[in-house]
Amino acid sequence: MVYAGVDIGGTNIKIGLVDIKGAIVADNYIKTDKSKDYKGILRDIVADIKLLCEQSGIDYHDIAGVGLGIPGVVDSRTGTVSYSANLGWKDVPVVHGLEVESGIHAEAANDANCAAWGEYKFGASRSMDNVILVTLGTGVGSGIIIEGKLFDGVASAGGEAGHMIIVKDGKQCNCGLKGCWERYASATALIEQTEEAMQKHPESLLHDVVKEYGKVSGRTAFIAAEKGDEAAREVVNNYIDYLATGLINLGNIFHPNAIIIGGGVSNEGPALITPLEDKVNAGLLASAHNPKVRIIGASLGNKAGIIGAAALVMQ
Repeated sequence: MVYAGVDIGGTNIKIGLVDIKGAIVADNYIKTDKSKDYKGILRDIVADIKLLCEQSGIDYHDIAGVGLGIPGVVDSRTGTVSYSANLGWKDVPVVHGLEVESGIHAEAANDANCAAWGEYKFGASRSMDNVILVTLGTGVGSGIIIEGKLFDGVASAGGEAGHMIIVKDGKQCNCGLKGCWERYASATALIEQTEEAMQKHPESLLHDVVKEYGKVSGRTAFIAAEKGDEAAREVVNNYIDYLATGLINLGNIFHPNAIIIGGGVSNEGPALITPLEDKVNAGLLASAHNPKVRIIGASLGNKAGIIGAAALVMQ
């Protein structure tokens, strides 16, 4: 059996053909042409699926289902995108539209939920029935799996951990609220915190790292901290504190087997994961008496969305 997984982003759409074991047979990406309406974008997706089938020698009619991962509020039960700021979609019947265009059964979910489902079925959290995925990128995305099922609340509007308030009247978030976790724990926030430290510390090795790599990124502070720079260490420690604050909240509410950390910042490995796991478990209620919550780096990388979307239609 072969399935198509589609990870729709505001700039690019990643498309893959995935087998029943979660292996990608063929994949590709196309530009997200936002000059088109949703039906035009769906036609582009179907055309690319057909192209991938042709290139890999798979009969298009053997595609058993198409899964869509979409940024925004996606009602997985009705197949409707209630709202997606990145795509400019509102109340879009995306599953029905794709099924009409492709002739194939389709399902859709929020992109972070798809990534969480991919890691649960085929990645870092296989065999764990209670897990949370947190992705650190432009914002903070999250996917919650309870007893082997995706949890997304009424009309799939829940599971948005990035918008829990961790600082009362804190920094303005793009969502309209203030003090959201993603304003302190996203890769965007880490870059902002690094730039602030560079302004305060012109003597810091942070400046040398930026000259070497050409720009400030989520890696900048970690690289300079590894070289022994105190300003960079302060940035890293503060960032891990912010990240741990949200994870402790999630841990106290759900106490999952593990929290999976995805996104580019997760590539820092033990420099991020080890102190983060220590801080999270030290902050959990009755931590001395309850099982520890493991903090694990995601294993599927930027393919998690494709694999997870395809896994939506494998059930």
